[in-house]
Amino acid sequence: MLAADPRPMSLAPLDGTPVRLFVFAGSVIASFWTEGRCRETFGAGDYRDGWYLVDDDVVELDDPWGWEPLTRACVRVENETVSLMP
Repeated sequence: MLAADPRPMSLAPLDGTPVRLFVFAGSVIASFWTEGRCRETFGAGDYRDGWYLVDDDVVELDDPWGWEPLTRACVRVENETVSLMP
């Protein structure tokens, strides 16, 4: 189900918080990764800032047109439940 009024990408959290992104094919759960966060997590390499799928960190999402916060306290990721609450 697509949000009736998705939030603009300029207001999306860039701290790695998972959100629902709206893209041309529907919606996906993704988070923003900075170049520095990638380097800390994966080691040396040629990285760039961008939105990546939560369940597949090699799939970068170009040009999402909106976002909304996740409405559930948990999200399923690769057969594991990941809490979104601190």
